[in-house]
Parts: sequence; structure tokens; C-alpha cells
Amino acid sequence: MSELIIFHAGSLSMSLRHIAQHFERRCPGVKIHMEGSGAREAARKVTDQRRPCDIIASADYRVIDDLLKPDYARFNILFAGNRLVLSFTDKSKFADEINAENWFEILLREGVVYGHTNPELDPAGYRARLCWQLAEKYYEVPGLYQKLVDKITPANILTDRDTIRSRMMTGEYDYFFGYESSARQNGYRFVKLPVAIDFSSRNCSKYYRQAHIQLSGKNVGTLMTVKGEPIIYGITLVEGAPNPQIATEFLEFLLEEGESYIKEAGLISLPPEISKGDFAYLPERLRRFF
Repeated sequence: MSELIIFHAGSLSMSLRHIAQHFERRCPGVKIHMEGSGAREAARKVTDQRRPCDIIASADYRVIDDLLKPDYARFNILFAGNRLVLSFTDKSKFADEINAENWFEILLREGVVYGHTNPELDPAGYRARLCWQLAEKYYEVPGLYQKLVDKITPANILTDRDTIRSRMMTGEYDYFFGYESSARQNGYRFVKLPVAIDFSSRNCSKYYRQAHIQLSGKNVGTLMTVKGEPIIYGITLVEGAPNPQIATEFLEFLLEEGESYIKEAGLISLPPEISKGDFAYLPERLRRFF
């Protein structure tokens, strides 16, 4: 029995699980081990912890470019998109009042508890902060970004999906920033934010880039600036992967038959893309998709 190891963004859990199940049926000698987390955390498992891994799938393709290439990855396949939303439940305070025009006013009311994932570990976390910066411009509310930052507490910045879901369903959290696909999969209600601040459209790329945040860099003690960009997922084969041949076959299967599973999970299916420079490092059997 051969084991294929995939570290992936948590928002890909549903689609990758279904793809993996079908791949295992096609290749009965293969067992797939999948481990979901924040995408930056997934990359650190390889670069810092030196854990064996075959494939990394990220909710932000830039994680692969910035943290893995060129030592741990040689190419980056862009394959899906998503949008940022504000999730809530029937137990959330002011659940029947909140909408795309007043959500920030609701969050700033006394007693309302909101959160997001850790920006150092998960792109959804830094996208929440980038969204707040853009919201200040979009709604023309001076100081809005800082007010939202000042009210959120460290206890409400966490990345464990089970804990987040538990706190949402019990009403401990009123609102949580995340992806539309995750909101749908968890059965949350959600505020669909304006396209200008939800990172779903390439047509808004220039506007998104007005927002920026500093995060830890590739090497210990360094920093990098991450700007707002459309949400685009990336996937790669890890250099020195334990099972590169099986991993390549899995990537081929994903590109060939994965679109329906991506859509079913609530993500935005995109035609696969790869840069001209990365194409040179692409395994031969994957080149037909580009």
C-alpha cells in the first residue's frame, strides 16, 4: 500500500476529500492522508518542521510562491477561487438586521463578538484585515479599520475549524470572517460583501492592491508585505516528495475530473493556469492541461 500525503487549506477539505475518494477507487493500492490547516501553516509544516509531504494545496497561490519556491516547490498550478463573507447564525446578535451596508456598524455595537483566523497561519485571516482596510475606503468611514482592529480580542483570532464551528453554533461568536464555501458547508448564514471588498473578482485587482499587511517572511526574523488580491487557490508537488509519481497522477486526476467537486464544495472553478516559467518544471503528463 502506497501513501500519498496532502497538506491543504481547510477550505479545500470537502472538495479534496471527494476527489481523494474517487482517486483511491481508481488506484486501489493507494491510501491518501490529508491534513487540513491554514495554508501558511501547511507550508511551514514542510519548510520549518521538515515533515514529509507530496502535495500542498493553498487558499492563496502566493503562499506557494513566497514560502515554498524554489527549494520546496518548482511550479504552481492555479485552479480555483472563492469570496470572503461574514458568517453568522440565528443566535448571532442583530442577525435579522445585518446586511452588506451596515455589517461594520453591527460589529462595533456593544456586546457583539466577532473573529477571524490567525493571519500568520491562514490567508482568510489576513484577508479579513485587508477587507477592513478596503471597507474604510469603500464606505467612506474614516478610522473604520482601526476601530475593527481595536475591538477584536486575541481570544477571537483562532484557526481551529472545529473550535470556530462550536463557538458559532453555541452563540459564543456572533460573526466570523471566512469563505463563502466554508459558510455554505457549515450551514451558516452569511453577509455577501460587495465585490469591491470580497476579493472575488479579477476586475477589481487594482482596487484590492490598495490594502496591505505585514506578515512573517520565508526566513526566521524577516517580514513580507502581502497586498490584497483576488482569491486564487494554488497547488503544487513538493520537491523531494515521498511518492512523486502517485502525486503527479493525483494532480492529473484533479485537473481532469476535479471541476465538479470544486463547484459542489462552493468554490469558484477556474480554468487551470500556470506561469510560463513554471511550465518548464511541470511533469510531462500535466502539460496537456495548459
